[in-house]
Amino acid sequence: MLLLLALLSGCGGVITPERETTTPVPPPPSPSPPPVRPTAGPLYQPTLTTATPTVTPTPIIHVVQRGETLSGIAALYGVSVEALQVVNGIENPLLLREGQELIIPTGEEDVTPGGGLLLPTPTPLPVGVRGIGFYETPVGSLDCYGEVVNTTPYTVTNVLVRVTLFDGSGNALLAGEAFAAVDLLLPSGRAPLDRAPFRILFLSPPPDFASHQVTVLRSELAGGLAEDYVPLVVSGPAGAPSGSQFEVTGEVRNTDPERTVQRVVVVVTTYDEEGRVNGFRQQTLAAEALAPGEAFAFRLLLTTYGEPPADFSVVAYGRTQAAGGE
Repeated sequence: MLLLLALLSGCGGVITPERETTTPVPPPPSPSPPPVRPTAGPLYQPTLTTATPTVTPTPIIHVVQRGETLSGIAALYGVSVEALQVVNGIENPLLLREGQELIIPTGEEDVTPGGGLLLPTPTPLPVGVRGIGFYETPVGSLDCYGEVVNTTPYTVTNVLVRVTLFDGSGNALLAGEAFAAVDLLLPSGRAPLDRAPFRILFLSPPPDFASHQVTVLRSELAGGLAEDYVPLVVSGPAGAPSGSQFEVTGEVRNTDPERTVQRVVVVVTTYDEEGRVNGFRQQTLAAEALAPGEAFAFRLLLTTYGEPPADFSVVAYGRTQAAGGE
């Protein structure tokens, strides 16, 4: 889906691709606005597309270049991501390294997936995407932020998003992928626990990209995995600028009548005036455990792009198992 993007250079601007850019003079500092209270925003659904596979007549070797992704390489040669993973023994498609040599399958190899491979789901569950924003960093990289929203009546996990950049003729220039920053999205309507932010950093962005497309590559039913997670209630969330950053405070409470959580995670997402995501932070709190009815105060500082956030949301959950990381 094509979006109109506004261009601001440096750390703090939403980008509309142009061949020439100017650097605006930063405005003088203004008094800190009053605390922001979180509200909900609009939702849209991305257009999902699937590349038509073609057969490569002879085996070739592809050397991974900086910024390339497995899905982008698969599209380049007209093969599936699953086939590339299986033939090359890649467990996680996000962990490619520059200079790595990949065998491009010809269609004759055994591409039956083995155990441990993190493969895209053939048909992801319908998950919406909204709040896409592009921001230029001080070193010339391109930060893309957005938010996924569960539109199903089921708990969803493993949400993987791809953002593809196109030139003015519709040719794909570069793609990047990222998982949502929250492990589980609760069923639709349970905001803010039905949504999660994501971030994709393009280290060497094409200077002439004119549009973008967002595709949800992967989203699955959580099943029994959901039993390990306990949604926590966030009380009194407040946010306000703090120097060059944005500070969010509040309290999380375990309202589950039976389960004690061993690990507490808080995710804060910030939005600009137009509802675009302009920052987020995920933090594991210092609380060793929260028994039923117990609460724990939190304070997060995060760096955002552009003007101080106009809105924010807070998601908190606990895990009944202490092991495992975000």
